[in-house]
Amino acid sequence: MPARHLPSFRDGQSPTLLYATRQTVSGQKVHRSIHRHDDIVELLFVYHGEGTYTVDGYSYPIRPGDLLLYNQGDLHEVSSASAREIGTFCFGISGLSLNGLAPGQTTTQQDGFVRPAGAHHAEIHALCKLLYEQMELGAACSREIIDRLLPALVLLALGFPADERNDQQADMVLANRIRQHIAVHFADPLTLEDIGQMLHVSPYYAAHVFKRITGFSPIQYMIRCRIGEAQNLLISTDYSATQIAAMVGYNGAGHFNAIFTKTVGLPPIRYRRQYLERMQGKRRQ
Repeated sequence: MPARHLPSFRDGQSPTLLYATRQTVSGQKVHRSIHRHDDIVELLFVYHGEGTYTVDGYSYPIRPGDLLLYNQGDLHEVSSASAREIGTFCFGISGLSLNGLAPGQTTTQQDGFVRPAGAHHAEIHALCKLLYEQMELGAACSREIIDRLLPALVLLALGFPADERNDQQADMVLANRIRQHIAVHFADPLTLEDIGQMLHVSPYYAAHVFKRITGFSPIQYMIRCRIGEAQNLLISTDYSATQIAAMVGYNGAGHFNAIFTKTVGLPPIRYRRQYLERMQGKRRQ
């Protein structure tokens, strides 16, 4: 297994698995905009397909065998490079506290957010599959198995050497600050001038840097954050589309529906229905 020294849990306290999902590769991809979880850590394993993992302002090309790390509160998204979904196992984890890191952190920006399993691809795939299947069973004995398997998966994943694929640019810090500001205030009526004033930079310079690094204008990115949060609310609550529109910053349901459909490819309520059908009515994220 990895030569690097394995991390350890603070005070020997193991984390808890809240959900486990498996993204199949048979269906046409449905884009899920950038989003975040304020109280959940996620660990993803890519078993099929290629694409891009964007997290906390850093962008990584991903391929089979990659383990994707996510710190709670960070903005993140996985996008497929093809018309099909990327095959992933996704594990939502609470109570993660590692020695040397803040609670809810799996890694630092310096250490990177991707860990290639390399020659251990098959073993990690088998471990993820077993953990997912035990979570699906939901039996008392399964919970005992899960409580043993999850710490092993987490520590193994974090023990793999960091990936070197991160493509950084000189103005990344400024772009990250803009991302974080938008993430906090995306439901407000933000303008480019507001962003520049808050960050004490020229709004036009900020927009230029942000566009060059991310490929989106700050306003386009704000829309992605709004739609990502709307997707979270659609699949985890019973709020109506009108209520969700107001919660993410839109005054009218019609305008929200049009932007959501253009961004995701499905109207909001149809997106909710399709998700619940795929998950057999279970809301896990």
